Amino acid sequence: MQPTRYISAICIVFLVLQLGFVFVMAASVGVKPGQWAKYKVLGQPSYMSMKISISSVSGTTAYVNMAYEYPGGSTEFMSFQGDVLDGGMFPYIVPANLDEGDYIYCNIGSGNLEVQNVTTRSYAGASRTIICVTDYSVAYYWDQQTGILVEETSSSGSTVISLYKLTETNIWGGGIFDTSNPLFWVLVVVIVVVVAAVALVVLSSLRKKKPITETVTTPSQPIEKSAKTKYCLKCGTSMPPDSIYCPKCGNKQHQT
Repeated sequence: MQPTRYISAICIVFLVLQLGFVFVMAASVGVKPGQWAKYKVLGQPSYMSMKISISSVSGTTAYVNMAYEYPGGSTEFMSFQGDVLDGGMFPYIVPANLDEGDYIYCNIGSGNLEVQNVTTRSYAGASRTIICVTDYSVAYYWDQQTGILVEETSSSGSTVISLYKLTETNIWGGGIFDTSNPLFWVLVVVIVVVVAAVALVVLSSLRKKKPITETVTTPSQPIEKSAKTKYCLKCGTSMPPDSIYCPKCGNKQHQT
């Protein structure tokens, strides 16, 4: 592949990821089985706390178990189900990832409710992005990412008639690195794609490089000249050139 092809492939992958990101962030069911939320209840009705546990989710329908703890120590349990997108779980669970101007279908009261504000507030030990809706004297606050109710107030003037406030939950705690956060999986896919693309480009570059062959010339060894032979002046016997006396007759030789 040419480098331009790799660049084109990377652009296409990022486009797909962007579309997937939009899909993940679109209104959907944001709660998952095993998650729960516990509320402190003041005023009326008489129970002190309420706990919502998500038993399962099928499509846009959530199945939940409710536990009501009364002042005397008794606990009442009940189960119900509803379509989150159609308002069947209102007000406890609404569609996730709603923004200002979006509508929430309410199967009680005045029907569709418009999200009037998006703000940041702290609930159950974490700072969360919250969507807010006011319906006459009732104010609702939901976690934007999951759609879970975090607070509900009903008041008359300055008197609070009823207050539900989230105090404990296992839904959040890991931020973007929480596996229950859809953004976590988007981040994982982005990292994998980027690493794979970089690896392909590097491998392609390595394959195109021709190995450089160096010719190493080994210096030739000096050729030793054969030693000259001289001959005895008296008897003619051959001898090394540095000999002083003839090895045969013993005659002294002249030095050259």
